[in-house]
Amino acid sequence: MATSNTTSVSLKLLIDTKGGKVLFAEASKDVVDFLFTLLSLPVGTVIRLLSKDAMVGTLGKLYESVENISYTYLQPNLKKDTLLGNDADFPINQISEDAK
Repeated sequence: MATSNTTSVSLKLLIDTKGGKVLFAEASKDVVDFLFTLLSLPVGTVIRLLSKDAMVGTLGKLYESVENISYTYLQPNLKKDTLLGNDADFPINQISEDAK
């Protein structure tokens, strides 16, 4: 018999409804880890290669936020390049460099 594991996450947002912007966000470590994991996938490289006009939804804004994040908010052994997919270890970077 299969067992189900449930995990709850917490995300609180303070939104300026007139301006349509998030003013403050409070999230559990699991939410932040999940978002950084998404950005550490090669998807980050694909987003970087797309033009700003081709980006759909808020994914481009999320990527831009990580680009501009202060190192104060990152773990000491974590590089932004790894999160953004700029790391030379990704094979897609070699392909994009060859295309230039």
